[in-house]
Amino acid sequence: MTSSPVEDRGRIPGPGAALLLLAVVALFVAVGIPLQILLGEAGLLVSQVVFLLLPVLVFLRRGGFDFRMTLALRTPSLAHVGGGVLLLAGGLQLALFLAWVQSLLVPVPVEYLAEMAGSLGADSVGRFLWLILIAAALPAVAEEVLFRGVVLSAFRQRLPTGLAIVAAGLIFGLFHLTPQTAFRFLPTAWLGIVLGWAVVLSRSLPLGMMLHFVNNATVLAMISTPVVRSELPGRVTQMEAPVALLFTGGILFLIGLRILRTAPARGDGF
Repeated sequence: MTSSPVEDRGRIPGPGAALLLLAVVALFVAVGIPLQILLGEAGLLVSQVVFLLLPVLVFLRRGGFDFRMTLALRTPSLAHVGGGVLLLAGGLQLALFLAWVQSLLVPVPVEYLAEMAGSLGADSVGRFLWLILIAAALPAVAEEVLFRGVVLSAFRQRLPTGLAIVAAGLIFGLFHLTPQTAFRFLPTAWLGIVLGWAVVLSRSLPLGMMLHFVNNATVLAMISTPVVRSELPGRVTQMEAPVALLFTGGILFLIGLRILRTAPARGDGF
């Protein structure tokens, strides 16, 4: 029998505990940023593991919470994987539209984008695999464990599911903000919401990790293409209203959502 969020209280942290964890992680991130400046890409790897993933695992362990219930540690079905991929494909197109809308209000930092494209570009297989590890695989695990694992599970103890997903997504967007990256807030928060729906409907955090990884790896693959890397800043500033993305993205998103809703989930809880 499937257990409800109310029945899982005590086995899953509540919103107060999750907010406390977020405050601690935010302090750790403040330490991790100077570390990244000092050590470069190696600092990014250390900060993801030591300042993001490790605090979550210690929090769950010391709090006596159920790892499997809190983190929805279940293997997704093939139907959920297919639905999740369609949901992400549509969601990313809608994210591009949201990015365009936001650009009307928040200036796009062209120089910052050019700098990021240059630093994340890969001119060899070894370099690409290293970037996949530190900028795609590790964030997909660490960020999902925190935001779609602990935070989303905790919020669902007190809030309706839809509101919990939106709240966790907005916090996810806020955690990616810096003075140079305010333009990322809306698309990043939307991505968090998309991943939240995928995790809740499949009851599988590993599906969220997989989709998060696909998103990050796709961006890295595109940036590693010389043509894209050289033309990205100009294309961003000259982007016209991508209205067609509302149509194609909306269709893919709704199909993926339908599959996720109707496919049977594995295991109990969440």
